[in-house]
Amino acid sequence: MAENRGPNANTQRGRSANQDQDRPEGLVDQATEAVRNVASGVSDLAQDTYERGARYVREGLDRYPEAGRSIREGSRAVSRPIEQYPLAAVLLFGAFGYLVLYLHGSGWQWNRDSVPDYARTRDYSRNTRR
Repeated sequence: MAENRGPNANTQRGRSANQDQDRPEGLVDQATEAVRNVASGVSDLAQDTYERGARYVREGLDRYPEAGRSIREGSRAVSRPIEQYPLAAVLLFGAFGYLVLYLHGSGWQWNRDSVPDYARTRDYSRNTRR
C-alpha cells in the first residue's frame, strides 16, 4: 500500500484529470461552467441593482410624498390621450422619429463655431469634398 502513495500515484491521477480537460468534452464543460458562473454573477448584480433602485424610489417617495402625487398625475395626463387616440399617438411618434432620422441623416449639426476646439471630434476643414 505504501508503494501506491508515492509521487507517481499523484501524477497519474493529475494526468487523468488533465487529460479530461484536454478533451473537447472537457473544454466544453469548462466553458459551460464559466458561462454559468458569469451569468449567475450578472444576474445577482442586476437583482441587487434593481433592489437598490427600488429602495431609493421608496425612500424618495416617503420623503417627498408630493413628488409621488405629481408623478401619478403626470402619467395620467400623458396616458389618457394615448389611450383615447392610439392611432394619432402612433402617427405623432412616427412623425417625430422620422424628423429625428431626417435631421441625423442630412448632416444637420449644431453651430460648429460654438464647439470649443478641444471638444471637436472631426477636423471638418480637411474632410471637405473638392
